[in-house]
Amino acid sequence: TNTRENIQASINNFKKFVSEKHQSTPDQICGELIEFRTKEGDEKYEDTLYDFLQEWIDWNVTKEAGAYTIRTRFSILRSYLYFLGVKTNPQDIKQLLKFPRKTVEEKYPLKKRELRDLVIAHARNPKRQALYLACSSSGMRLGEALHIKKKDLDFTLDRIMVRIDAQYTKTQTGRTTFVSKECEEKIMTYYQKLNDNDYIFTNSKGDFKTRGRSEQMAFASALERLGYNEKYSSNGFYKITSHSFRAYFFTLATRKHDENYAHKMTGHGGYLMQYDRMNDEEKMKMYLELEPDLVVFDQTKNELEIKKLKQE
Repeated sequence: TNTRENIQASINNFKKFVSEKHQSTPDQICGELIEFRTKEGDEKYEDTLYDFLQEWIDWNVTKEAGAYTIRTRFSILRSYLYFLGVKTNPQDIKQLLKFPRKTVEEKYPLKKRELRDLVIAHARNPKRQALYLACSSSGMRLGEALHIKKKDLDFTLDRIMVRIDAQYTKTQTGRTTFVSKECEEKIMTYYQKLNDNDYIFTNSKGDFKTRGRSEQMAFASALERLGYNEKYSSNGFYKITSHSFRAYFFTLATRKHDENYAHKMTGHGGYLMQYDRMNDEEKMKMYLELEPDLVVFDQTKNELEIKKLKQE
């Protein structure tokens, strides 16, 4: 859904540019470019084409579009122009077009105290509390978590194992991960009331877009109430986002074990990952070693450490 919306937004952006600057349409302007190439030859055509594309880039800058946004729109625009019969060359783009430079700010690291406050802020909504604890203790993307249903949970091991369907992941690759004891305790407060096809981490009954928007609005509202609303100067985005939960897990998993384990649990493509095939029991063992670092509340951490000492 997001991909389709981004493509449509980029095409609409190009249509607006062509209308505003050339009083034309994409079909007409591309037809004129193709006709110009036939009459004037390749050299003049290429000069005209890349001057035109540079004009589009500069126009987007005047509209205060960010450097990353312009690059993303241009990638989509290239495919759209190809569809309309106008081809571009990667080497010509590199040599002839000037894009604004991306401003890269240091990413803000989510603190355990901030995560705890965000969970507590939704005390009246245990599903949302479970959602935050799930994302921060499993490395799931928010979109992945919002697709999880009761039937996707497996209770056969020491912690709840979550099976993430390939069609709901960014890389179209299915995987299993685990959620912490804290998250499990929240889930069990309402688990018995759910049917197999009910969503575990959201009360919203709408489509995925509706569920996602509902959660993002609730998250932004909590940030404002808690005073955690600081934003990056380069793009105006909150420094703490739902993706901060995933980064929180990845950072701790990397420090406790290694990057390959963190990549495997979060669904990234690490080095030679196709050869690193851990079974569920092995992943569970490593997860239990990591869990004390992931938990948010001190009481839970103490309980886990006492249990570990007793076992030793």
